[in-house]
Amino acid sequence: MEFLIILIILVFYGISYYIKKRVVPKIKGALGEYKVSTKLKRLKKKEYLILNNVLFKIGNSTTQIDHIVICKSGIFVIETKNYKGWIHGHENSEYWTQTIYKYKKKLRNPIKQNWVHVYAIKKILSEYNYVKYFPIVVFAGSGKLKNITTTLPVIYTNKLLKTIKKLNEQENLSYNQMKLISDKLHQFNIIDRKENRNHVKQVRKQIRERKKKEKLKICPRCGNGLIKKKGKYGRFYGCQNFPKCRYTLSIN
Repeated sequence: MEFLIILIILVFYGISYYIKKRVVPKIKGALGEYKVSTKLKRLKKKEYLILNNVLFKIGNSTTQIDHIVICKSGIFVIETKNYKGWIHGHENSEYWTQTIYKYKKKLRNPIKQNWVHVYAIKKILSEYNYVKYFPIVVFAGSGKLKNITTTLPVIYTNKLLKTIKKLNEQENLSYNQMKLISDKLHQFNIIDRKENRNHVKQVRKQIRERKKKEKLKICPRCGNGLIKKKGKYGRFYGCQNFPKCRYTLSIN
């Protein structure tokens, strides 16, 4: 009887842990993306072409992009985050920080994440090398942006449409060109569920490998050692291969 009770307790905690670590983040991410996609629907269809939640395969790797907006000025690549608490970060840092009272958690730098998405689109649209790209990070949750140092837009959801319209000034693309770009991206979009599951597994594996290397003070980007340095914003770990490799890691 005691064994059965212990087993039930272990199963309960196992399910609770799984829900907390896997299910809840997915729900939060989906809600954030829904908020942003709902906002984007308000853009004029004759002036903006929108793709939501696309998955591209580049070589052996896959890249999931929350939102792509094609307009006369170029392509907006939007990364959506749904966090609470205070968010701190620098454009060039590898990680940002989420603070909820005394609790602190490291987050992948969303600006760097979004640049990966931009490079993926550039590879697909290699014949459109004249296209201009506008990366934007949107925070859709209750989180407050504090001490964010960046030259690129890191904004709340309610500023998204205004930011897009403000940057959509020059006419670099005709509507026909916009449509051709949209059609090509649609062709590369993977909708197979198995590929989506493989993408999630790949991302988790990359995170585990990166954390392992960081713990050993090895640069995840080039494999050289990480050494302590001092900069404008305090002490940090930097790659020995600087300036060829600009990987940095904050010191907690």
